[in-house]
Formats: sequence, structure tokens, C-alpha cells
Amino acid sequence: MVQIFSGVSLTARDTLKNIPQLLNESAVKFPDRAIFREADKNGKFKTTTYQDFRKNVTSLARAILDKTSNPIVGVAGINSVQWSTVYFATLFAGGTIVPIDREIPVSEILTILHYSHANLFFGDEKYMEELREKSVIREKVGIIAMNCAHCSGFEVFNDVLRKGAGSAAKLPEVYDTGKPGAICYTSGTTGQAKGVVLTQDNLIANVRQMVQSIDITEDDTFLSILPVHHTFEGTAGFLYPISKGCTIVYCRGIRHVAEDMVDEGVSCLLAVPLLWEAMYKKIFGKIMAMKGGSLKYNIGLTISTVAGLFGASGVRKKIFSAVHDKFGGKLRYCISGGAGIDDKVVAGFEKLGFTFLQGYGLTETSPMMTCNTIDDNVFGAVGKLVPGGEGFIDAPDAYGNGEIIVRGPNVMGGYFENKEETDKILTKDGWFSTGDYGHFDKTGHLFITGRKKNVIIAKNGQNVYPEELEMQIGKEPLILECMAAGKLVEPKGEQIWMIIVPDMEKFIELASEQEIQLKTVFIADYMKNVVKENNKVNPLYKHITRIIIHEEAFPKTTTKKLKRRDVLKSVGLSEEISWSV
Repeated sequence: MVQIFSGVSLTARDTLKNIPQLLNESAVKFPDRAIFREADKNGKFKTTTYQDFRKNVTSLARAILDKTSNPIVGVAGINSVQWSTVYFATLFAGGTIVPIDREIPVSEILTILHYSHANLFFGDEKYMEELREKSVIREKVGIIAMNCAHCSGFEVFNDVLRKGAGSAAKLPEVYDTGKPGAICYTSGTTGQAKGVVLTQDNLIANVRQMVQSIDITEDDTFLSILPVHHTFEGTAGFLYPISKGCTIVYCRGIRHVAEDMVDEGVSCLLAVPLLWEAMYKKIFGKIMAMKGGSLKYNIGLTISTVAGLFGASGVRKKIFSAVHDKFGGKLRYCISGGAGIDDKVVAGFEKLGFTFLQGYGLTETSPMMTCNTIDDNVFGAVGKLVPGGEGFIDAPDAYGNGEIIVRGPNVMGGYFENKEETDKILTKDGWFSTGDYGHFDKTGHLFITGRKKNVIIAKNGQNVYPEELEMQIGKEPLILECMAAGKLVEPKGEQIWMIIVPDMEKFIELASEQEIQLKTVFIADYMKNVVKENNKVNPLYKHITRIIIHEEAFPKTTTKKLKRRDVLKSVGLSEEISWSV
């Protein structure tokens, strides 16, 4: 019998019905509070208040309605106030927003505009030169340039905004929250583009689920690092904080993260595992490099642990205040999503006194489907189902692992105009097949094992999840990153190969210490030993049989997810460039 797990009842803010209402309520309640802080060309941060932002949103919404009565608006560009204005204005106009990955080529942007039937496109200046030559698309789609003062041949954002301020167009009094509110494309390649249709009902449900799961207030400040077109940032780092009257600071870039956090008093940070892991390695490396750093760290842990046993709170933060000061001293929540993260990293941040929460979801679930909370934070798990959510494991193996199936008010209704793909993953009664493998424990906490399509099938029929092995091997300090893959070798079946990118700076240091010449064979022998030691603690069917040393960092998406197919193409799993373990 299938065991169905359920989140608690969804009760938070049941009066919140649509996204325009979400902004309107916050603008009325916090008119003079900063909704956004954004750096100008000189790096100086400027403030946009809630009331000014709402005024601009309604002006742009009228301008959009002057152009089309049924707006389907594509938007691509850096995280900015203008991007955010387009998003809200489209929904205020009763239209559909199509957030597009800012890093994909113009050819793929045009594909998405075509598939979504977009009639307007707001894009940053960098796209305009190539779009200038696309006369066919310009006849069908009105193009407006964002984040530039003047773009020859195109309307620019500020001019359109001024026209909207004087427009008599009437905004809808009632919104159809069951129609597509956002169409989020998982791929822009021709023939493969799948548009996830999220209604305002879906998005509002997920905001309400977050309100009930993670406690933030109007005094919180979020640092926006991830591209806002991505649903994790778009809901958890954009709609949710705005619903609570928070301030969103647009980060000036990865190298400015720490500085912006200090200067802007950031209290909430959403990031993907790659960034959290890099931050942790840097922090821990500096602690260990200090004179007596290891001893001081262990003494600090002992004192804080003992104090915790006697009911003292906040001791870790005080003991490791120097680390907290590097982040501005106000960081309340570290939130990770988008992929699995090394438990060691989560535990490491917690030991230093940070509150670290993991969640799980997909674009198709708006995106958050499970989440750890402060009162129920289980390491290794991605939390329990969100309020109003349900889930079960399909065809579990002997260890309880199988495909994760979920449903809830935040789950999409299907892919845009693609019934065939929709029917593959969504049942008539709303159960969504995630394509991810995992299991629930007895208390309802979900543990992710890996992606269904990445699973390696061992000769004995056992499933091997690459992500699990990658976390094990990736803990080695001299490994920058790694990727496990299956290689079919007859008659042995599918073998496990590990592609490894070594940290060359650290290997050079090691070679200097040992006074040897650094050669590929030295690196290969070192990595073989790492893998051999790892094999000892794993069952035979999980043993890695060969390694490939890869010199360049792996290609990734804009949200730092590994492009596995591209990695496999680049190495070809060739016998000539691999070493047996």
C-alpha cells in the first residue's frame, strides 16, 4: 500500500488572492519603506520605495494595455528595478509574464517568444543590436529596451513609463487567477521548449506556504544574487519578501557579495549549493590558516555545545562573531535550494552559529515543495511537505527510494500548449511526477537521492545515484568539482566513472612542499587513492572503476546547475584519457 504524506493545513493569509493585491497591500502598509536598493553605474546604492514602485507599476501597466489588450510579455535582463516593474505591471494589466534566462542567446529568446505567443518583449540593451536585424520578429513583437538611456530604433523603458503615467487605460478590477500568470521555459532550444504554466493561484499559494514555513518581517533585508527569472529566486527571493514589506538589495556581482551584505545589513540570503559550498570552504580555510585556528575553533565548538546543553542560546554566534561580522552581523537565514548540498557544509554553517535551511522543489511546483524550518531542521533532509502539499514514493526499492510524486495548490496545471508532455508527468487528479528519486522517513522528512534520468543501473540491478557519490568524492579539499556517470562496458554492464576537476592551485602548493615536478600522473595517482578509500566504505555495486581528470571547470546553467550532457560530450568517457582505479 502506498503511504501518502501530507503537510499541515494551509491557513496563512487566506485573504491573499492575487499578485496585484500582494503589492498593493504592502505599498499601503509600508509606503516609505525601501522595496529595492540598486546600485547605479558608479556603484552607489539608490532606494526605490514601495509607494513609488507601485506608482511606476500601474503606469507601466497602463502603457502595456495601450499596446495590447491581452499582454503576453517576455522579459530578459539583469536583476533590476526595471525588470521587477515589468513583471508586476504585466500582472497588474491582467496579462501573462514570460521570464527568460538572461544568459541564453537571442536565437533561443526568439524561440521562447514564438512558443509563448508573446506580443511584447522587454530586454536589456545587450540584446538590441542583434534584435535590430530581426525585422520579422519586430513586426509581431513590440520590443522595449531596459536599463539604457537610449537605444537607436527602439522604445526605451523610461519613455514607455512616462507615456503610461498619462494614459487613461483602465486596469482590471477583477483578475482571472486561474489563467497563465507566468510561463517559465525550462529550455529554449527549438523543439524542446517546455513552458511551465504557473497561475497566480499557484504563485500565491506558494507565497502563503512560505509565510507559514519561514518567519520573516518587514525589518528583513534580502540580497538578490540568483537570476530572478529562476522560480526559486522569483518566488522565494522576490514575491515572498515583497508580500512581507521587506527590502531587496540587488547584489552588484558575486565578488561583491560579502561587501554588499555588510553595507546593506542583509539578514536573508538565498543561494544555490555551489555558492554556499564555495563560501564555506573560504571561511573554514581562513579559520584553519590562522595561528592556532584549529584549536580555537574546536574550543569554541566545545564551549557553545556545553552552553547549549544548559539552555543558553546564541552562544555560537557570539563565539564566532568575527565570522558573522564578515557577513554584516545581521544574517538570520541562510537558505539553499536548486540542488542537493553537502551535509558537511550545512553542519559547518550551523556550528558557526548560522541558521541554515534547505528546501526542495521544481519550477513546476512554483517552486517550493518541501522545506526545513527553524523548529524542525533535520540535516540531510530537505524538510517536510509545505502546508497543503501531499506526496508519496512511487515503486520504492528495498531501501525505500523511488520517484517522488507530489501535488498541491502550488503545482502547475501543465506545460503550455503541450498536452503530450503534460500527460507524461501529471495525472488528471493533480499528481506530479518530479523525476527525482528519494524517500520519506517515518516523520515525513524527505531525503533526495538523485535525478531519475541520471540514475546508473548497476549489473546487479541496484540503482546508483551520481549525486551521492559526487558529494562523497567532492569533500576532498584538492578536488574543485566532480561528476559521476555510467559507462556501458560489456559484459560487465554499466560501470561508474568519475570525472574530476582538480584544484590546480592546491596541487601546485602540494608539489612545491614535496619538491616534485607536477605531472598529470601525480594528480591521477592522488585521485585514484581518494577514490579507492571511498570505495572501501561503499558496497561493491557503488564502486567507481575509472576516473577522468578534466582540466576545465564544468559548464553550468545560470543557476549554477551542472550541465551533465555537455560535460559528457566534452570528455566522451574515452578509455584513452581515463585511469582504472
